[in-house]
Amino acid sequence: MKTAHVNDIEIEIDVIGRGEPLLLIHGSNLATGLAPLAAALAVESPSLQLVRYHRRGMAGSGGRGGPMDIRQQAADALGLLDALGLPSAHLLGYSYGAVIALETALSAPARVRSLTLLEPILTEVPSWTSFKAGMEPVMSRYAAGDMAGAVTTTFAGLGGSDWRELVSTAGPDALDLAVRDTELFYRDEWPAFTTWTLDETRAAAVKSPVLSVMGTRSGPFFKEGRDLLHQRFAQCADADIPDANHLLQLQAPELIAAAVADFLQRRSPLTPTA
Repeated sequence: MKTAHVNDIEIEIDVIGRGEPLLLIHGSNLATGLAPLAAALAVESPSLQLVRYHRRGMAGSGGRGGPMDIRQQAADALGLLDALGLPSAHLLGYSYGAVIALETALSAPARVRSLTLLEPILTEVPSWTSFKAGMEPVMSRYAAGDMAGAVTTTFAGLGGSDWRELVSTAGPDALDLAVRDTELFYRDEWPAFTTWTLDETRAAAVKSPVLSVMGTRSGPFFKEGRDLLHQRFAQCADADIPDANHLLQLQAPELIAAAVADFLQRRSPLTPTA
């Protein structure tokens, strides 16, 4: 990957294609997790310029040990657009990365052409308490210093018996990177993340189209999150991914790419590449 200088650190980036920019923001500790979706989007939407990056401190990006809250992550997303000379872009975020995409839009609504949100972790919903309780086996392993156990517990709980095969689609070093970056996420990002809210007043300033993407097997927590998105954004549309759960970006990248392409063409028509 190449690097870009953003907010005094070097950020790893991968840029595919030419055309309207779509910035892809990965989730908690799987830095390469959106690589299969980026590849599918390159085929499905050749009129897009796809910008995938590794967030601050993740994989080979700098900034480990520095500020890690949601506002800093949003500042990095905007700083990356600046570094690439992009006044605005479409945003796509997965899980925790979808929360970062939301904060980016709330911070600078004029710079966001559209928002595609793959199952954001929204703590205001009624099921947050039970969702957080379900994280206890993961948090116990993290607290014991067992990062590999925390990762195994997370992915096995989400992806079932074939989770290793799913994770391997994100690259040969995807699992090793996830193990390495797990401590960083839970130590430096999780505390600030659990206090973030989708503020109604700030959300009212976002006028760009919004797409909520959800797996049909993802459960009530993410359904409540979608309901909250509709409460905050009257312009929110939905895309359901059959037989997928919270690993949907690895389970069905082609279906997601098709849904995103359709959404962008209908809600925010793309300018053909010259």
